[in-house]
Amino acid sequence: MLTRDRLIRLCRARDRLREVGPEEMSVHEIADAAAMSRFHFIRQFRSVFGETPGRFRTDARLDRAKQLLVRGEDSVTEICMAVGFSSLGSFSALFASRFGQSPSAFRARLGGSAGALRPTCMDLLRGAWEAKPQFARSEPARDSLGSLLE
Repeated sequence: MLTRDRLIRLCRARDRLREVGPEEMSVHEIADAAAMSRFHFIRQFRSVFGETPGRFRTDARLDRAKQLLVRGEDSVTEICMAVGFSSLGSFSALFASRFGQSPSAFRARLGGSAGALRPTCMDLLRGAWEAKPQFARSEPARDSLGSLLE
């Protein structure tokens, strides 16, 4: 039976699983912090959130990698290691299966800079989209929706 207290502990555990980086806790440590055995924690987590803690953490790592690729400051290998993968090959394969393209292709599609791709909400509110030359494009951005409209 899932009690209110256990649900709160599972939600806190989910928040810890989202933390990606060198100080991230292992699933076993998170289960201990949630006051559950590792196997019971995995079963409970899956029943509440629909996926295992390991899968949830992998998805969090891939989401963080995507953010870092958009920033364009680090190499794909550095990003791979920064988000907790030890193999560039497995990282690239997982990224491609989740987002439909390799990390390098994803970055190339963005042109290496998120600022050149889209304005921020505040830029739109200030009217900076038209005012800033770095937002100008020689060609319109193409995406799946844009290609359907042509």
